[in-house]
Amino acid sequence: MILKKNANYYSSLAPNQVFDSERKAMQLDKRLALKLERECAGKDFRTLDELITLWYRMHGKTLRDHIRLRKSLYRISERLSNPIASDFTSKDFAHYREQRSIEVTTTTINREHAYLRAMFNELERLGVIEFENPLIKIRQFKEREKELRYLAHDEIAKLLDSCQTFSNRSLVFIVKICLATGARWGEAEALKPSQIKNNQITFLNTKSSKNRTVPINQTLYDELTTLEPISEDRMFLNSLSTFRKAVSEAGLGLPKGQMTHVLRHTFASHYVMNGGNIVKLRDVLGHSEITTTMRYAHLAPEHLEETLMLNPLNQHQNTIDF
Repeated sequence: MILKKNANYYSSLAPNQVFDSERKAMQLDKRLALKLERECAGKDFRTLDELITLWYRMHGKTLRDHIRLRKSLYRISERLSNPIASDFTSKDFAHYREQRSIEVTTTTINREHAYLRAMFNELERLGVIEFENPLIKIRQFKEREKELRYLAHDEIAKLLDSCQTFSNRSLVFIVKICLATGARWGEAEALKPSQIKNNQITFLNTKSSKNRTVPINQTLYDELTTLEPISEDRMFLNSLSTFRKAVSEAGLGLPKGQMTHVLRHTFASHYVMNGGNIVKLRDVLGHSEITTTMRYAHLAPEHLEETLMLNPLNQHQNTIDF
């Protein structure tokens, strides 16, 4: 478009270049329009929000935690100012996470990184996008390994005693199930009566989306099958808040964020310390990757024995006199 200001003419595509004749301005306007047309040919102008919507319709809605994932992706897009997705680069994300690190933990940043990368990967597999995943070459931040707190036998006894002081009868059984099977709190709390049979508990709607069945001893099985469920579709009451009180009253000092997961860690740790097989433990816990289960490998008796027998100090054990 040619515009006129006073006695001069200029193209709306280059407002800083002024001409004394309309013909010259039109020539520049045509050249710039042609250049822009060539640059834009085949370019994907869809925004990040639009791609998130497509990802959700074509794949995301089938995932177990799809609503939370979609919200997380839209929030990331909002913080990035909803860019043209094909223009979004690894450098843009590097700047984003640099700023984000002021507000949140490395774990949160890595989680956002994983969500966004997985979305682009899936859209690429589906043929929705033709440009390369902008996050494919970015490595996640290294995280410090967290303390995996587990309960000793005396602490387990204290916790079970504390649970039984509450009127909520569901509480102690949820705790027992977690300790006996390594179940996540939500998996145990949401059990239906039909999932407990033949001295086994079958966990459905798990984090890995795979059902798994774990045996339980006769005593626990008898307790659960004689307990009256709260409904046909639900064994237990929601008991998380009561569990927090029970932990507090038992005097258990737990790391931040491990309130319920300590039961799962306790099962896994004692399983390994008692000589359990690490590969079978992965199946019992429902881990997708063996690397997750390997966090417990250092507790194996043979590992500890080898550490004791094979350390170099054994060759230099002369008594030191003071």
